[in-house]
Amino acid sequence: MKKKRIVISGGPGSGKTTLIERLKDLGYSTFGEYSRTLIETAKNEGKNQYFQSNPQEFSEALFSGRKIQFEAFEKIKTDSPYVFYDRGIHDIYAYLKAIDKDSKSWYNRVSEFQYDLVFLLAPWKEIYVTDHQRIENFDEAKHYYSFIKNIYSQSHEIIQVPNGVVESRINFIKVKLKSYE
Repeated sequence: MKKKRIVISGGPGSGKTTLIERLKDLGYSTFGEYSRTLIETAKNEGKNQYFQSNPQEFSEALFSGRKIQFEAFEKIKTDSPYVFYDRGIHDIYAYLKAIDKDSKSWYNRVSEFQYDLVFLLAPWKEIYVTDHQRIENFDEAKHYYSFIKNIYSQSHEIIQVPNGVVESRINFIKVKLKSYE
C-alpha cells in the first residue's frame, strides 16, 4: 500500500499537536510543528515575536523546515500507510495572507506541494490557551483559521474534525482514513 501524507491543521489552540502526539504514541509516523522549533530557536537568538517582527524571514525559514519534512516522507520506513504532519506548507501562505503580507510568488511556491488528505480543526475556546509560543488571542486564532481553511480547500480535500476528547477525535480520523484506502 502506498504511503499517504496527511496534514492535521487548523487554528492555533485547536488541539492539533495533542492529536499528533497521540498518533505518534499509537505508532504512526509523524512530523511535529516546525514553527515551534523555529520560534524557540529565534527566542534563544533574541528574536522575540519572530513572525510578527519579520514575517517574510520567518516564513522563509519555516518553508525550508517544512519542505525538509515534506521530502523526508520518502525515506520513512513504516508499516503504516499514513504519515501525519502537524501543519503543512500551505499554512505559511495562509498566515501571510491573514496579515496582508502574501504574494503570488508565495502562493505559487506552496501550491507546488500536495498532501493526500487534510484534517482541519477549528479554534476551540474551551481548550484554547496562550503560551510563550502561541501569543494570539482567541479572535486572532479564528482569523488565522479562516485563511488556513481557504488555502487548503483550493487544492485539497479537507475533512473537519469535530471537537471532542482526544480519543474520539483519533477514532474519527481513523474512520475517515479507512474510507480513503
